[in-house]
Amino acid sequence: MWWRSKDTMMINFCFKCPCCSGSQYRTSQFDISLSNPRGAKCIFCKTAMKVEAN
Repeated sequence: MWWRSKDTMMINFCFKCPCCSGSQYRTSQFDISLSNPRGAKCIFCKTAMKVEAN
């Protein structure tokens, strides 16, 4: 979803787990890689989260 207000643009990201379809995650600087640039991992199954832009 794109919001524009006084020359400011905001993009909302939703993280979704490809294995268990969970949406709860944690981020860590140690999990950052080319395939996971935000370092987000599912708290249930420890899989790298997939980003869905709204």
